[in-house]
Amino acid sequence: MAAAVGVVLTMSGCGIVPGLTVEQIPLPAPGGIGDSIKLTAKFDNALNLPTKAKVKLYGNDVGQVSDIVARDYSAVVTMDVGTSSKLPVGTGAELRQATPLGDVFVALLPPKGQQGGYMTNGDTLSGPTSAAATVEDLLVSTSGLVDSGSLSSVQVILTELSSAVSADPDALSGSIEGLTTAITKFNQNAGAVDESMRTTRVLTDQLAAGRAQIMASINKLGPAVNAINSQIGQILTTLDKTNQVTAATNDFLNSDGDNLVEMIGHLQTALNGLREGASTLGALSDNVAVLTPKWVKSTPGSAAALSSKVYYLNPGAGFDSATRLPEVGDVDEASKALQQTLTRLLARLTGTKGCCG
Repeated sequence: MAAAVGVVLTMSGCGIVPGLTVEQIPLPAPGGIGDSIKLTAKFDNALNLPTKAKVKLYGNDVGQVSDIVARDYSAVVTMDVGTSSKLPVGTGAELRQATPLGDVFVALLPPKGQQGGYMTNGDTLSGPTSAAATVEDLLVSTSGLVDSGSLSSVQVILTELSSAVSADPDALSGSIEGLTTAITKFNQNAGAVDESMRTTRVLTDQLAAGRAQIMASINKLGPAVNAINSQIGQILTTLDKTNQVTAATNDFLNSDGDNLVEMIGHLQTALNGLREGASTLGALSDNVAVLTPKWVKSTPGSAAALSSKVYYLNPGAGFDSATRLPEVGDVDEASKALQQTLTRLLARLTGTKGCCG
């Protein structure tokens, strides 16, 4: 068999068997999977995954890849998996390599715990699918690590850390002691910290419960601000008028202070006069009260009747339009007549019969 393969390779190298490539050389297929079911998995990238690649579960061969097609910018891989594997629903897959130069295979990744039921023929893997890093990716990452100076940075960090520890061990010891003290104090105040956390949680719950009211207030704040802005001119005008009134009041108080003091002095004088005349007014009121009933009795009629009586008692000196004009000699007579009239009136008012004196 080896000799036949060698001859084929030699002939292909010499061009005797044109069109024969490495991909056309058959790979050894796994055997012993027994009865199998077909499962499908979608990968974003299935680079270097050959047909009849191995399908493994926990490192054991449980099947092989039967077909690979590109569909909707994804690689759809069809696999024949032994029924004895009993893959649960939710199983995923990952493309891996056993060694950097080894073949790519499909590693099945069952979910943790039972998802409910097992996969059957024609199902598609519903778990996550991905491709492990290839040799090319590993080489690129290694090159980037070396070229970017990351190794040098790590070396510098380790060197400086070593220098810091070895040069001043007391400082490191002090830092460790300070950290220990801080942790100890934190443990001692754990109860207060827990209480603070509980209080914070209660406050957070209250804020969450009042979120609707807070949002409603915030929503009303905008219209309120707009209303104030629309009236800001009138508010400023009112404030300006208030300032003017205040200024006028201050000027009045400053300019008329002396007059106000003088007015208060005059008012005090008037009140003193009223207080002094209170005794006289009281006696006068008493006399008027006594005189009023007698005056009513003496004047049963109206003021017109009183006038007629006074007219009736007069001696005719100028009170009657039909009499003669008064003369010089009539003055004494008129005085006497007036005296007699007053005497009679006083007699009527006092209730006496009067006298001739």
